[in-house]
Amino acid sequence: MKRLETLLGISLVLCIILLFLTLGDFLSLHDIKQDYVSTDILADLQVKLSKELPEWTSTKAEWFVANISFYLKFILAIFVIITLSKSIKKLKSIGKEQSDQEHSLIK
Repeated sequence: MKRLETLLGISLVLCIILLFLTLGDFLSLHDIKQDYVSTDILADLQVKLSKELPEWTSTKAEWFVANISFYLKFILAIFVIITLSKSIKKLKSIGKEQSDQEHSLIK
């Protein structure tokens, strides 16, 4: 039973981390929406700039956060799936043990 509690606790912590990563995604993507200017698209549209765009318009930090968050969420989701599937198996085995004990008491 202690192992089951540990697995469920791990799943809960991972879900909380996933929630914070999702919030980070929202904040990063909101900044990208507000500030990002693609020099490639401007070049494709043949827009001539009088001077270079400021560095902040590339939103490198926001793209970095969004990319790292994606990979972390993918890995954490796999861990949550594994820990929850182990928890389900443990619950089934506990339920079977209890059923067997009750059945043996009736005999």
